[in-house]
Amino acid sequence: MLIGDSITDCGRLGEFPPFGNGYVSNVVKLADAKYPERAIEWVNKGISGDTVGGLASRWTDDVIRERPDWVSVAIGINDVARDADSKKEPSRALRDFEGKYRQILNRTREISARIILSEAFYVAEEDGARRGFRVDPYNEIICELAREYEARFIPLDRAFRHAKMKRPDHIWTTGDGVHPNPAGHTLIALQVLGSLDW
Repeated sequence: MLIGDSITDCGRLGEFPPFGNGYVSNVVKLADAKYPERAIEWVNKGISGDTVGGLASRWTDDVIRERPDWVSVAIGINDVARDADSKKEPSRALRDFEGKYRQILNRTREISARIILSEAFYVAEEDGARRGFRVDPYNEIICELAREYEARFIPLDRAFRHAKMKRPDHIWTTGDGVHPNPAGHTLIALQVLGSLDW
């Protein structure tokens, strides 16, 4: 199971059911092509605009009742953006983020699912609005939670930074620094599969 915000959703509830037309679809196609004998059952539970609090509110229906063997969580950029817009005191915003994240991880332990946690990412050079999102403090929390809960960790922000450094002229998002274009979705898919030793 893969769950998160619009980057995971990517039209799975609209014109591209059931996996969307982004990285989840790429993961499914690549894994099925490499391991056709495994008949892996994939589920996409991304919802556009979601935050970690949103995940917590739907965790019972979308995760616990599904009882997946694996749960891949990619969330955080909407928390970053909304906290910045709300002018919430930064330490309180981070405490709230960590508290909600712990909620979903504790619930996931109830069903003994294995966990993958992805960093939030932001390609500042590609953000036409120059919003200057600060993802690092949120990613530090995600990294620490991955260690504490023995989850696989995907350093997505670092992966995008590395790709941008290696090829500065290449575009990875749709012009907002947040939503990946096809190349960006492919980068995410390879990171997800890499975390599973694909």
